[in-house]
Amino acid sequence: MTVIYMPRDTSGVIHSKGQLSRALNYIVNPEKTKGGELVSGQNINVPNNAYDEMLLTRELAILSGKSEIKNERFGYHFVQSFSPEDNLTPEQVHEIGLKTMKAYLGESAEFVIATHTDKEHLHNHIILNATNPKTLKKFHQSKNQLEELKEISDVISKEYGCKIIDRNLKNSHKKYQVYLAKNSYRKEIKIKIKFLLSHASNWNDFKNKANALGLIVDDKGKYTTYQLSGTSQERKVRDRSLKNQAFMKESISERLKENEVVYTESEVKELWAENQTIQDKEQETEIEMLIEDWQVEKETADYLYVNINIGLEREQRKSAIKIPARCVDKLENGNYQVFLKKQDRFYFVDSKNPENNKIMLGKTVAKNLQNQSGSVPLYSNNAKIKLKQLFNEFDFLISKGLDFDTSFEAIGKELEQTYYQTESILEKLDKKILEYVEENKAYARPNTRILKTIENLQKERTDLHKTLKQVEKEMLYYDKSVDRYEDYQQEHTKNKSQHSPRL
Repeated sequence: MTVIYMPRDTSGVIHSKGQLSRALNYIVNPEKTKGGELVSGQNINVPNNAYDEMLLTRELAILSGKSEIKNERFGYHFVQSFSPEDNLTPEQVHEIGLKTMKAYLGESAEFVIATHTDKEHLHNHIILNATNPKTLKKFHQSKNQLEELKEISDVISKEYGCKIIDRNLKNSHKKYQVYLAKNSYRKEIKIKIKFLLSHASNWNDFKNKANALGLIVDDKGKYTTYQLSGTSQERKVRDRSLKNQAFMKESISERLKENEVVYTESEVKELWAENQTIQDKEQETEIEMLIEDWQVEKETADYLYVNINIGLEREQRKSAIKIPARCVDKLENGNYQVFLKKQDRFYFVDSKNPENNKIMLGKTVAKNLQNQSGSVPLYSNNAKIKLKQLFNEFDFLISKGLDFDTSFEAIGKELEQTYYQTESILEKLDKKILEYVEENKAYARPNTRILKTIENLQKERTDLHKTLKQVEKEMLYYDKSVDRYEDYQQEHTKNKSQHSPRL
């Protein structure tokens, strides 16, 4: 069985010249490496002089304009360990280590690898220079990348007959949804704070209304904290941990000064309940896509690797998207149901050129998967929720006979923006449908994939047209309501002047 990890005492990160020197001296020890025979490297001329060569690479980076930083990372230390049951020779273990690091880092990385034979189990030590000698940029090791390294190690070790840890999907979308239901208090706190920013008049009013919504605000200590009453939330949440400057006490107090409409606690509770009902009924759904087993490169404990096209030729398909297990449900027939959101972040892995690895947004991932399977995701229109909540607020203000202010103007602007956004999407969809129709004409017989794509695009177009018509109706209702309200204001002013006593 093969295991690859970073030493616990240092977390595998080398932060100084002294640490780098000690680590290199330890791993190349002749007593542990058959007199130095099991020591080699990449882009290192003499492994035993690796310390000087690595520092020279760092100096070149500084001379090129890279600045020295506090707590700088000089390098990384990895350990790759093998079970005696694998029956490997030291030379084979060394070879596996070299192949693993080259597949992980590419040809430009600078590292030393040493195979130790002083213990019952053979193991490799790898010291990687954090500075790339080709790009002179720093390499930053993340948890996701370490998982990728483990998977590469498994694949290569398996070629040599090693046993590997079972890495089938542990998590699933269904399990993750259950988890979110139990641990969603931080998100709920943010939503309630955001709601109260428009419905409180000052800081004390904010605290009182927050309490009415089941959010306890404590500002007696050094930090302002939040806690949801009647929930399983055990620890209070500090305002700064919400990672939004607008949610700090000072920012909230400043924002509340802008509010012109005054709401009572009972009115706030009523509005909150109505808005939540709208949210629950029409909550935006995720992008749901079916991934067939032939599209999957591999399945691990934490990720599903889905092949994507990065070129015109099939042999160029050497890249994959890492989709977390929490976004995947494995079906009984071996296929996978994948759930994405447009702003989710996913890791793109280019096995041929690791330096091309990058982060991709969910909308880009969906587009890539569409090109491969022909299934076009249907995005739910989040504007429906927003518009219904806005009009709920509008009707509330009208019913209370409150003055015409920026609350009404904001609703009008929101409607107009939604209308033009929907129109723009429709224009793009029409253009895309025409492109697919023309592409299909180039085939001697109808292309099933293209026809399916056109069908799905037309469904989305129909849904968007319904949204557009709904927005048109709501804009008309808004205009008439404003007219009626302005007439009411004029009549009210006129009657008031007629009945006022003359001096």
